[in-house]
Amino acid sequence: MWRSYLLTYPFILLYVAIIVPLFVPLTWLTRSIRPIYWMARQGCRVGLALSGVRLRLLSPERARLHPCCVFVANHVSNVEAPALFAVLPRVAVIIKDSLGRIPLLGYTMRMGGFIPVDRGAKQSRRQALRDATQTLQSGISMLVFPEGTRNPTEELLPFRTGPFQMAIETGVPVVPITVHNARALMPKGARHLRPGVLTLSFHTPVPTAGLAEGDRLALMTKVRQSMQAALVSKPA
Repeated sequence: MWRSYLLTYPFILLYVAIIVPLFVPLTWLTRSIRPIYWMARQGCRVGLALSGVRLRLLSPERARLHPCCVFVANHVSNVEAPALFAVLPRVAVIIKDSLGRIPLLGYTMRMGGFIPVDRGAKQSRRQALRDATQTLQSGISMLVFPEGTRNPTEELLPFRTGPFQMAIETGVPVVPITVHNARALMPKGARHLRPGVLTLSFHTPVPTAGLAEGDRLALMTKVRQSMQAALVSKPA
């Protein structure tokens, strides 16, 4: 607990306060998000390390088999998003609209193509899906948690069809990721990280070429079943 309060959180606050004012103008001048995106990834890596969290990657090469794809991962803790952001190639993420309103941080997220959504508003969810589809069409991968919220149970929650619909529309593959031990490191409701190993297991990409909109439920079911089986068997 002391690591989070004495090291990680002060580091994050200082990092955002220094890096954003320095790199946002650079992004304006160069018209490239790459510098600030790179710095954000380094910030995630350092923050996790300060908390004593070590990342174990299984078959990470599968994340780079395709220039653009939809990454889908299970979601039980707040630690998964920064861990995945730290190791994945360039991605955009659908985030809670409350995160998008955080001064400096929210602005930077939007610059990086992150898409805010009000989960309680159907129109907002539809707009987020349209924005995410356009992001994929521009060649930038998406990271989505298809359960839609943090899961307090061992069984995967029902998946939402949106990620699979936009993968089919754009013809990009779906890359399932199972995250292991996140609940032990940061249970839902906890405000600090516990030291330990977080395992990210990258599974074989599932192609969508040739699929139609009517195939989205079958695609979703296939991906969900493979992820549930991986979570039950646990990585070696």
